Amino acid sequence: MKKRPITSAALGAVIAAAALTGCGGAAPGLATASLPTAPGPARPPTVARGLPAERDLTAMVLPATGTDSRLTQGLDGFAQLVGHARLQECAERAGVRPAEVPPPVYIGWSDLPDLGFIGRHGLTMSVPALPSASPSGRAAGRADRAAQQRCEAEGRAAAKEFKDLYSPLQSLWWPEVSAVRDDPRAREALRTLPGCLTRYGVEVEDEDGFFALVDRTVQGIEDGAEAARADRGLGAAYAVCMAPVEAVREPLRAARRTAFEAAHRDELRALERGLLPRIRELEHRHGLTFGHPVP
Repeated sequence: MKKRPITSAALGAVIAAAALTGCGGAAPGLATASLPTAPGPARPPTVARGLPAERDLTAMVLPATGTDSRLTQGLDGFAQLVGHARLQECAERAGVRPAEVPPPVYIGWSDLPDLGFIGRHGLTMSVPALPSASPSGRAAGRADRAAQQRCEAEGRAAAKEFKDLYSPLQSLWWPEVSAVRDDPRAREALRTLPGCLTRYGVEVEDEDGFFALVDRTVQGIEDGAEAARADRGLGAAYAVCMAPVEAVREPLRAARRTAFEAAHRDELRALERGLLPRIRELEHRHGLTFGHPVP
């Protein structure tokens, strides 16, 4: 199961798809004039705050669609938030400056493309999980590397302890998601992708070639706003062309999930009893709020 295989870009996305012409021309395999415009005005993604309903727990732990994966990203993002909070609390107790670590982010999966999100924001966006008003994590304190490392370890342990509630079952589900790619019906549907992308001036042989093109294009533009324009245009083309593919793959994943639920009924019942109460407890303990990205 792969995370979205492209480097994160700046959050300040802007509309249109003709950005590359001002930066030395289009990347090989790309005619930007044909790219569709991403829907709606350019704006950062939204993070919806609040716990999911109990009826959404299965979709959160065992996602079968891109829309499901928003809650799954929320779950993984919450684990990161717990680890971040524990690191900060440890550093404050020890009177040391928190170590510089990557901030918590929501990241999608290429095997579960959220086409609504990609079509609006592009393919390289990672959404910050920390509220914008949260402390930066660079509070004053002494630079004691040994103490900082102890706090990093405490944060990692806290995140792992939370993930251990659901990751053993979820790790059994990911191969089911990935296996859909090898279903003959899904492979046949995916073969239509290059031809569809050609209509938008994107010349690639397959989906991996498209991802490589996006990577080259976005990383090859120094201006962040220009790169975001190009990313949004490519994302809009991908969302249009992948919609028929996902229309085939989503029912296949749903059927696999139904069988998976039947085979793991006891584990799911245990999660239903324990996962949401544990999230509430950690929210209260660390002053956190569960959230998930939405377009």
